[in-house]
Amino acid sequence: MRAYFLFSFLFFASFLQGQNIRGTVTDQKGNLLPGCNVSLEGTYFGASTNVDGEFEFNAPMNDSATLKVQFVGYKAFKKRIYITNAMPAFTITLKEAFNKLNVVTVTAGMYGTGESVDAVVMNSLDVVTTAGALGDITGAMQTLPGTSTNGESGKLFVHGGSANETGTYIDGILVHAPYSSSAPNMAVRGRFNPFMFSGTAFSTGGYSAEYGQALSSVLILNTNEMPVEESVNISLMTIGADLAGTKMWKNGAITATANYMNLKPYMSVMPQNYTWNKQPEAFGGAINFRQKTAFNGLFKVYATIDQSNLSQQQNLLGTEQSTQNINLTNNNRFVNTNWKGLIAEKWMLKGGASFTYNENYYDLTHTTLTETLKGSHAKAMAIHEANEKFHLCFGTEYFYKNFAESYQVKNLAADSSAFYTDNKTAAFAEAKLYTSTKFVINAGLRAEYSSYLAQANVSPRISMAYKLSKNNQVSFAYGWFYQDPINTQLIAHNQISYEKATHYILSFDKQMNKRTLRAELYAKDYSNLVKYTNQHANAYTNNGHGYVYGVDLYFRDAKTIKNGDYWISYSYLNSERNYLNYPYAAKPSFTNAHTISVVYKHWIQKLRSQIGATLSLSSARPHNNPNQANFMADKLKPYSSLDVNWSFLYRDNIIFHAAFSNVLGANNIYGYNYTPTPNSNGTYGRTEILPSAKHFFFVGCFITLSKTGKENQLDKIN
Repeated sequence: MRAYFLFSFLFFASFLQGQNIRGTVTDQKGNLLPGCNVSLEGTYFGASTNVDGEFEFNAPMNDSATLKVQFVGYKAFKKRIYITNAMPAFTITLKEAFNKLNVVTVTAGMYGTGESVDAVVMNSLDVVTTAGALGDITGAMQTLPGTSTNGESGKLFVHGGSANETGTYIDGILVHAPYSSSAPNMAVRGRFNPFMFSGTAFSTGGYSAEYGQALSSVLILNTNEMPVEESVNISLMTIGADLAGTKMWKNGAITATANYMNLKPYMSVMPQNYTWNKQPEAFGGAINFRQKTAFNGLFKVYATIDQSNLSQQQNLLGTEQSTQNINLTNNNRFVNTNWKGLIAEKWMLKGGASFTYNENYYDLTHTTLTETLKGSHAKAMAIHEANEKFHLCFGTEYFYKNFAESYQVKNLAADSSAFYTDNKTAAFAEAKLYTSTKFVINAGLRAEYSSYLAQANVSPRISMAYKLSKNNQVSFAYGWFYQDPINTQLIAHNQISYEKATHYILSFDKQMNKRTLRAELYAKDYSNLVKYTNQHANAYTNNGHGYVYGVDLYFRDAKTIKNGDYWISYSYLNSERNYLNYPYAAKPSFTNAHTISVVYKHWIQKLRSQIGATLSLSSARPHNNPNQANFMADKLKPYSSLDVNWSFLYRDNIIFHAAFSNVLGANNIYGYNYTPTPNSNGTYGRTEILPSAKHFFFVGCFITLSKTGKENQLDKIN
């Protein structure tokens, strides 16, 4: 007992001889921080800051001690202090901790999902279940702001750019022929099966220096990595059938797909706007191979083979009395390989290559035309995370392209043929710097050299983002973008140069509890566009120019309506170009001033069904009517289409899916074909360019066979 009182006396005596330690804690902006934990390291002496950020506690006399201040979201503060009789009040400033989970990201111009995407506004389920898209990735992207509706094409037209200004990449490797082939004025589809991809990124501009040869936009597709379990997927559809199977082993897997498509049954019951000698038919297959390797790496091979054919009659010369047979056979082969792995703690290496072979053979009434494209792309790049705030990416690329064209008039022995070959080398580097969790800046540089053009280009690019608050941020992107002229121009003339576009994008993003709001302003300047006065005389120059500016609005809400999800996209666009054979600057025929998309999806639990609808509206596109004095002074009808779909989960592994397009029966006209010469009254006759049919319907049954029996294709229905 005496020992206890002696210990207590000495303990309290030390307090009587101790000193008062006090101070104030703030952040870097001077804001007071209540609730901070303040202590002497390795002791029980300390306190918490009050509502005014102040702390105060007693500590025993000592030569020195370490004062430690901790607060969630900030770096720990440590300072060696000397406890003396006259202790001053401390003023302590805490620095914000760098939290990668809460770091700001650049979202200007970027939409999509997948490992390469920071701004997620569409997941993979959205891509394949959007009404009207019919399982086409390109079709789903057209419900996002920044795109223009061109029903006679089916391709992506982005921010006032033509379809050839959008580049498609699979696992970072260029695809030279991303679309299927079709007759003139008939819409095409994306060539690749959406079943094979886990993520989709869509950039409307201002994208990374890693990507080139795209004046307006890039579509980035990421193939599946390791599957969860083995399965067999059977798809039975009104337009054909599809069979896919996945086999797994310890460190790898392979998925093989075979498909057949024939539109004859559908076209026999749905009235057509054109006469078909042979309805479109296609068959093909794909393989997706994955193997884990050393360095925590993954090697992937994605290969496809496709063949299609059709025969149609069209009034291409602008008069009902003059029709032309169009017989088309397409052969396509594509192989994409890539590998990525961690070669060191902070170093990742990526590499890949692709090969494309695409041949279109047109057998017309009086002539034949063969177009053959062979293309390759190889890329190697390294990513170095020097520290948590500085990342560096750099790489090199090689592109090969051979394009040949053969034209022959029937019953004549002679033919006309031409080709060109280009070898292009490129290098790029990009640095990402986080000054804090609220501000990031990306600076990149890309350089290319073409052996065919014998010219080089250098593209500086920069983007940045600042987080205004926890849920709000602004982003900005700027850059130069170059692209080769199209193949038919290059084959005629090798003295023309790269076309150029300069991008400016300012974006605002707001996240609100399963709600997303984005507003984006953009402008684009075109220069060095190809122009000619007489195409057949090969009088090509790079004297063309143009501009685009507009605004994109996007709102998505998965909160307000229970089991419902919808998004609304609106785009305003103003553009003029003086290029090709334009006599002066005018609005291009592929641009819409106003475009609106409303997409809605609803899950009905009692019916085990998801229903969806997409409303697409576009203002009238300009077109040139030779019967008018002014160039591009006429306009088409506004475009409208209401599309619906329904997915029924019959069993855990069986899904029925139905889709119907243009349910209101809008009479959409995509343009006109005019007679080459006027009639006796001086008037040019014309025929309408119409969709293949006013409506399209689709019914399919999707069956998945697996060990558990519960796997299904709900995320793959098309």
